[in-house]
Amino acid sequence: MKILLIGCGYVGERAADLLHAGGHEVLGVTHSQSSAERLGAVKPWTVLSGDVACPDAVQALRSRTGPVDAFIHCASSGRGGADAYQAVYVNGMTHLASAYPEARPLFTSSTSVYPQTDGSQVDEESHADPDRETGRLLRAAENIALGRNGLVARLAGIYGPGRSFVLKNLLEGRSGIEVSPEAPEGRLLNQIHVDDAACALVHLVTTNQAGIFNVVDDAQLTQRACLEKLAALFSLPVPETRSPDPLRKRGWSHKSVSNARLRATGWSPAFPSYFDALRHDPQLVSSILALVDEAGEVPLPRSANIVLIGLMGSGKSSVGRIVARLLGFQFVDTDHMIVDRAGCSIPEIFAREGEAGFRRRESAVLRELLGTRHSVIATGGGIITQPVNLPLLRHLGFITWLEASTDLLVRRTSSNNDRPLLRGEEPPRVKLERLIQERGPIYKAMADLRIQTDELSQEESAYGVAESARLFFSLRK
Repeated sequence: MKILLIGCGYVGERAADLLHAGGHEVLGVTHSQSSAERLGAVKPWTVLSGDVACPDAVQALRSRTGPVDAFIHCASSGRGGADAYQAVYVNGMTHLASAYPEARPLFTSSTSVYPQTDGSQVDEESHADPDRETGRLLRAAENIALGRNGLVARLAGIYGPGRSFVLKNLLEGRSGIEVSPEAPEGRLLNQIHVDDAACALVHLVTTNQAGIFNVVDDAQLTQRACLEKLAALFSLPVPETRSPDPLRKRGWSHKSVSNARLRATGWSPAFPSYFDALRHDPQLVSSILALVDEAGEVPLPRSANIVLIGLMGSGKSSVGRIVARLLGFQFVDTDHMIVDRAGCSIPEIFAREGEAGFRRRESAVLRELLGTRHSVIATGGGIITQPVNLPLLRHLGFITWLEASTDLLVRRTSSNNDRPLLRGEEPPRVKLERLIQERGPIYKAMADLRIQTDELSQEESAYGVAESARLFFSLRK
């Protein structure tokens, strides 16, 4: 198929990537020439510029692209109000339908068009007569697509890497449970992961569907249920209740949106629930923690754990067990977790999957530790080489770098055959010295405490870690 995709933003870019990977001819359209040039420099599909709100610009676009089989309107209003909705959505759909009469249209809309506030389940046949002007304009744009035997995809709240208002607001202390007589536990949250949203758009347009489809995951939770679970995972208090916000641009609603019709076409979400995504999306949690940390408006929450970092042979496992005993904590070793999940040794993982496969498994077990309390966590020496792990490590607890000289590291690792990184042509001493140079600055930047262990017994090192951690957490309280 030859598909014109208007709006190569958060969802649109991913949809274009999937269409291209599926062998379709993709013509992506961005609002400005500069953004088209930036995106075109890194994408294998064609990127053009054009303002769909301008009829002449759309006609000029048509002269460049020729006829297409379908177009997907996935552009954003830029957080504008009714005027922007009219220009981008209603006028944009009108202009596209006029310039591409042969194409089947897909308009990307929103589940906010359902105004229900009684907690009922809604499907595509349910009443959808929004009381806000922005919602009415979305419906007008939908009708343009439907009038041409096209498609409407009503997307629930979109989240994904770098974008999760539910988690970000909680971490920044801005969350509240919006209660009303109809919603004593807060409104129902209807969400969809950005990758699942993009997959749904591609599925709908390439399988020649028609009509309205709700694009939402399988698990609608009340605000209270969602925020209580999140608060427990991230060592935070449950937010207080408050009244619904009357100024919400698309209005306040309380309903459970069904995805049964979309599922019946063969689509299913990779992330059936928000909490599945927290565990299995490699970027989601880390990216939101990083946003909060970089903003610096509030301190990143730190769980009541001790995280040990350092090169192989620095004593993380031995010292960690002693620290755990001193504090009455559990002891956790991420390498042991990886072996348990894989069902084979670390050298076997390296042989089968390479270092990249091992690192993916390492990041996955780190995400598993969300919600862990009162544990000493010994990490692999290379865990800090993956940027995605760093915000998680900071959140998981008090970070101690166990440092050791090259001589000590060589002695401790010389008889251990479970160190794949020390195999190969490079002599172990040379490899360890290189790793110290490469990783040392990252260890230093991450550490709340740095202990040089050469002149200390393991018990002395452990005592220093335990007492420093006690002080750290007492000051944070």
